[in-house]
Amino acid sequence: MDPAMPTAAAVLIRGKSIQSVYADAVDVRDFAGARIVDLGGRTVVPGFNDCHMHILPYGLDLAQADLSVAAGVTDVPSLVAALKRWCEANPNSEWALGNRYDQNAFPGAAHPTRQELDAAFPDRPVFVMQTSKHAGAANSVALKLAGISRNTPDPEGGEIARDAAGEPTGVLLESAVGLVTRRIPRPGRAGMVAAIRRANDALIRAGITSASDLNTGWFDMETEIGCYRRAAEDGAPVRTTLFPHAPKFGGPDSITDRETFEAAHFRTGDNVRLGPIKLFSDGALTVRTAALREPYVDGAGSGMLLHPPEELRAYIHAAHAKGWQIAVHAIGDRAIDLVLECYASAQKRHPRPGCRHRIEHAMLVDDNLIRRFAWQEVIPVVQPEFVARLGDAYILGLGRERADRLNPNAAMQLAGLPVPFSSDCPIVPGAPLDGIRAACRRTTRKGTVLGSEECISAEDGLRNYTHWAAYSTFDEGVTGTITAGKRADLCVLTEDLTDETLDSARVAATICGGNVVYDADGMMGRTPA
Repeated sequence: MDPAMPTAAAVLIRGKSIQSVYADAVDVRDFAGARIVDLGGRTVVPGFNDCHMHILPYGLDLAQADLSVAAGVTDVPSLVAALKRWCEANPNSEWALGNRYDQNAFPGAAHPTRQELDAAFPDRPVFVMQTSKHAGAANSVALKLAGISRNTPDPEGGEIARDAAGEPTGVLLESAVGLVTRRIPRPGRAGMVAAIRRANDALIRAGITSASDLNTGWFDMETEIGCYRRAAEDGAPVRTTLFPHAPKFGGPDSITDRETFEAAHFRTGDNVRLGPIKLFSDGALTVRTAALREPYVDGAGSGMLLHPPEELRAYIHAAHAKGWQIAVHAIGDRAIDLVLECYASAQKRHPRPGCRHRIEHAMLVDDNLIRRFAWQEVIPVVQPEFVARLGDAYILGLGRERADRLNPNAAMQLAGLPVPFSSDCPIVPGAPLDGIRAACRRTTRKGTVLGSEECISAEDGLRNYTHWAAYSTFDEGVTGTITAGKRADLCVLTEDLTDETLDSARVAATICGGNVVYDADGMMGRTPA
């Protein structure tokens, strides 16, 4: 991925860094004192960088019931069966917990109701999270613990779904999810550290050497930062960038100066670093809460903004003025338009060149929005795996024409935009090779190709998941290419990654900071010198 040396024959690692990269075959005597590993024709690429995921939540989710379509959950009975199996394996858990169900794959595209969950779990609180994490479903015991009844008002930025009689159905949207989740026992520090380590173990098997945690502080900012640092000290190998969740500072006027915050919570040279500040502007397409200019085709309205426009603008202006790179979740075109306008007004008030503000997801965009991304120098951070795993749900909600326009990666690249790839894991499983396949093919589970003109090459996908992902967090000087002087974060693939080998290429080994942390078939032998 280094344009100065697109391919190479050998790389020399000393300690944590890449010492030299050799373009052509070399005499092994040049490597005096080093251990030589002949990869036998395999291909080395920069370690993958998932620049938008949720590391701690991923580790916690791995300990819950998997309710995804991939796990065989395609209706409420199979969801209940999976939950029962999890409860049998976790008899001491006070709650029955699961995640990643997708009601769009269920008959009638209907969420599970409290009555359906009550029938299987009359005495135990149940909460299951929809795959977007922008909705969930609870049974009556959980609703009662949360104090939710027909008289409970909708919280700001959320909705308690109700039946024709005004009674809660058990389905909660956006901020209403928090009414229940705050009642679920939280893990202590040891549990959080274990979850971060669990997530790291999964990431390195996928070839990921760098990852960003979006929304750090969802439980408690200081505690979570401390747990990430402790996990790194205990050996968690993935280079981690944390995005503090802006509302956890309080209102816009309470946002801390970035340099002050970094000095108080981070140390230079650590494997855990500070990234942008994070905000949400809208919801998700799969639960019809992403904010659109035109309504959803299935009568679900046109989504919602999670902050009043003036409040979102105040957050962005404050964070921009205090030196933060900003990352705002915006999926629908109405939300994207608003965020771009807020970025433009913040720059006009406090000019700051080169700040690399981001829009997370940036899904429903047109040519005009792409041009605005370009001239404002805003980075769209996309998740190509969404189209493959959730694309059929997008067609249901948007219709075919708008679904074809989601994440126009080729058009954005043609406009000169960096297009960093990521996964939003645990929303989807998040293996980078799966994301690259999805970007190259744009094919849904049911075989529909969405916007075939937006397919990109495997090489572009690899660049987006390495160099541009590093660029999106100002880390391109340290990671993202195989270049002398950079950190020795490498992924070994079983073969060259091309459009023809997308299905057969696999991760064979992962090296983080010069250490072999995953070795599928033992070819690496031991940690490099």
